[in-house]
Amino acid sequence: MNKKVLALFCLLCFTRFSWAAIGLAVDPGEVILKDVPLGKVVKVSEIAGEGMKLKITNKSDSAFTYTIDILPTAKTTAKLTKGYADIPKVSWITPETREVRVPAHSEKEVELYLKIPKSKKYYNKNYQAIIEVKSKKNRPEELFVLACQLRVCLSTNAGGKNAPK
Repeated sequence: MNKKVLALFCLLCFTRFSWAAIGLAVDPGEVILKDVPLGKVVKVSEIAGEGMKLKITNKSDSAFTYTIDILPTAKTTAKLTKGYADIPKVSWITPETREVRVPAHSEKEVELYLKIPKSKKYYNKNYQAIIEVKSKKNRPEELFVLACQLRVCLSTNAGGKNAPK
């Protein structure tokens, strides 16, 4: 048997690590927003309904703290959806909190906020970003962190009579 494989096997057997005791789920799997207004802060759940809050489910036997980051698609392995451009500024999407502690076998919801500047160049556009939810290690000896990424596709409104000149 390969020495590296044997060492990994021993490490897993002798650490207090249980494969059955870990897990992370994030819902929804994708967020699609249409007709997003520009120039004001809006709650994603007000545009798309209550089901569009970020629901983080901890399936493990221990409480975990999760970080929530907004990333441009280019900094991930995700591909851009056809017809969408990478979001110019990830600061347009903000979670109500960047870290959330979720007890074992529990879930927490986090509201997302959008604020796209009111500028003619942003009207009638399609943008995509990635939300990454990642666990923090509870103890230094833990071997893994868990992460989920979900796509956010948003279309801005056409502006109409209130569009800037």
